[in-house]
Amino acid sequence: MVKPFGDPKAAFLALALLFAFGMAAVQPGRAELQPWTELGPWSSPLSAAEVAISWQAKGPALGIVRYGASADWQKTGELPYSVATPEPAELAHVTISGLIPGTRYAYRVKLGAEVSPISYFFTPPEKFQPFTFLVYGDTRTNYDRHAMVAERMAKESAEFVVHVGDLIESPTQAEWHAFLKSGEPLLRAMSFLCVIGNHERNSRTYYDLFTLPQGGGRAGEEWWALFWGDVLLVGLDSNLGYLKFTGLKEQMDWLKELLSQEARYKFVFFHHPLFSSDPYYGGNESLAKLWHRVFLEAGVTAVFCGHCHNYEHLVRDGLHYFVTGGGGAPLSPLSDTRSEGSVLGIENVLHYLRVSVSEGKVVVEMVPVAEVQAGEVTVLSGAPMETTELSKTACGVGIP
Repeated sequence: MVKPFGDPKAAFLALALLFAFGMAAVQPGRAELQPWTELGPWSSPLSAAEVAISWQAKGPALGIVRYGASADWQKTGELPYSVATPEPAELAHVTISGLIPGTRYAYRVKLGAEVSPISYFFTPPEKFQPFTFLVYGDTRTNYDRHAMVAERMAKESAEFVVHVGDLIESPTQAEWHAFLKSGEPLLRAMSFLCVIGNHERNSRTYYDLFTLPQGGGRAGEEWWALFWGDVLLVGLDSNLGYLKFTGLKEQMDWLKELLSQEARYKFVFFHHPLFSSDPYYGGNESLAKLWHRVFLEAGVTAVFCGHCHNYEHLVRDGLHYFVTGGGGAPLSPLSDTRSEGSVLGIENVLHYLRVSVSEGKVVVEMVPVAEVQAGEVTVLSGAPMETTELSKTACGVGIP
């Protein structure tokens, strides 16, 4: 009579095989999953209950987005909901509707055997609740430096980030790949919004890549607006050469009507600053004559721009303008003779802005990432180099 598992080594191997088959049965397909090698994903909020998820694959492929409330994911590790692309796509956009307003969600994308790392997005609340957002710009050319900034920003507890233009040097496939790759930690950490700069050259690729809130102009997203609770976010196109007279007028009419709406705070984002002490780029006097008075009369809280590769905080007629062009592009100096209303200017520092919005005030912090001197990059602690507090009363917004 032969005793079952009489050989201890054979017994051990048999039990190991049984265990492996059992695990494969309860977790089908796990062994076949592969590391994520695609670009993205990234997300953009469209309304309080709707978000767009995007990614760039190496070739046309069917994709599935699995998602769920972040709090539940942290407890259970499960993503109970899913939505699929309707057909194979290389650049894919999936719109998820029916979401809970004011909620942080976790999600991941599955393409064949590849599964993306866990990423996050936030839905705007229907009513006011305190929140934080980040602003940065001009990430072109030096994508290794952009990666430094993006990695630091990804560690922030913020709901979304707004890029104020010049994401890339020129609108080529290689440049977009470099931007998306270097920005991965940030793009996966929070929702992403952007406005178009001059280096995007009004290219179709910009509009193809990013699904933005409802607005107008080219693809309906050359300029856009979104309410975050009762706080109004407005993205504009400041490229006069591409807008021309017709586009500028259309945007201006839209802007005046939009800003006439009541809001607790109103934040405006575009690329070219109206005012700047940068001796090369300077301010845009033509736009300043058109927009500055409109912003004042509408009670805009703050304006955020890029284009100049430095940091400057200016106040004109009580309105705060922040120029943030330290996202990675070659840094540029400021003039010794500062523009009227210049409060503070900082050169040679990669940085971003942290904007904390509470019921009665807004705090804007300039957060340094690294100093660049003669090509040498020195990492900085991140202690804010400027902190500005904007009260609701000072903003001219009359909400009780």
